[in-house]
Amino acid sequence: MPAFEYVALDTGGKRSRGYLNADSEVAARRELRRRNLAPLKVGRAEEKRVRSAGVSLTMTRPRRLSRRDLMLFTRQIASLIEAGIPVEEALALLSRQAETPALRRVLSSTRSRVQEGGRLADALGDHPQSFPPVYRAMVSAGESAGGLGRVLNRLADYLEKADVIRRKIQAALIYPAALAVTAIAVVSALLVFIVPRIAEQFEGTGVSLPMPTRIMIGLSGFLQDYGVFLLAGLAALAMLGLVALRSEPARLQRDRMLRRLPLMGGWTRDMESARFARTMAILIQSGAVLPDALRASGRAAGNRAFAETLKAVVADVETGTGLSEALRKSGWFPGLLVHMVAAGERSGALGDMFDRAAHQLEQDVDGRTATAMNLLEPAIIITMGAIVTGIILSILLPILRLNTLALG
Repeated sequence: MPAFEYVALDTGGKRSRGYLNADSEVAARRELRRRNLAPLKVGRAEEKRVRSAGVSLTMTRPRRLSRRDLMLFTRQIASLIEAGIPVEEALALLSRQAETPALRRVLSSTRSRVQEGGRLADALGDHPQSFPPVYRAMVSAGESAGGLGRVLNRLADYLEKADVIRRKIQAALIYPAALAVTAIAVVSALLVFIVPRIAEQFEGTGVSLPMPTRIMIGLSGFLQDYGVFLLAGLAALAMLGLVALRSEPARLQRDRMLRRLPLMGGWTRDMESARFARTMAILIQSGAVLPDALRASGRAAGNRAFAETLKAVVADVETGTGLSEALRKSGWFPGLLVHMVAAGERSGALGDMFDRAAHQLEQDVDGRTATAMNLLEPAIIITMGAIVTGIILSILLPILRLNTLALG
């Protein structure tokens, strides 16, 4: 959807400048009138530069904010609002200080909506690619409860914690991944370049080759003859898999399968439960009503099967079932979370119980992830060593047999 630059007058005759996304110029003018603005000038914004609040803005199609930009914006606007600065002034200040064009564009548009009298959550809704539903739900709850600054600070903590977990997992996977690639490269080189040369030495000797050697030579010949086709086929399958996973039914089936795997299933359950508990803690402590908080948590889920489970939980809660009973009935959530939610329902401190459960589950996930990564590295090394040892033995066996025949 293209971006349009506009100049318009509000109901008080004040001139405002900004941009919006629309299918056409006619649609852009219609949207401005819906916002009670009288359009004076509307034009396509690609490759144009305008001045807004003294800042040079490149008006192009909006791009998704990076994680860093989102975390930085959330923390900064939280600090400004808690210091007593109005939302519109905070947005103007952050827009002038923004380090990236994408962030400046988003803040300029958001400020325009707030200047027109819109709520911050609604203004952020104009940029769904940058602000996910759970983010907007938390902001909306904070605005309704009158504690926007506090909620934004919690939201910043939430984003920073999620980023730390993501970085830990990525860092932990780098070495095992590099080790696995090296192992595959070494084994492939042995089979394609070394084994064929050694096999030539046994031709014409009349010696019956051992079964491991024959298997190794056959595998080497297969890779020499069909290795390129094998790589092309694997690449094609990978691309087809990626394309297929763009559809929601395929993603749902994949996530259901992950849930059933012996080790991965438990890790997935605890990871999603920790994210759910953290999201619910922030939403409930911000004043969101329970069904709305559950729906927002479902939209924040990374696993489609988990999101489907939460839909059933919402339906049960709306028919009068207690939350802890609905969670227990779903069969997804760990007992720790169910029991702490039940305690929160009895004590009236549901948000605090979700916060404690999230902390415990996050620690469990961190520990399980660290253990898995510590075991993965030696497992790859042992597997690589076993394969290389097998190749070497398959080469040595016929040599030993030749020596035995020569001595005999």
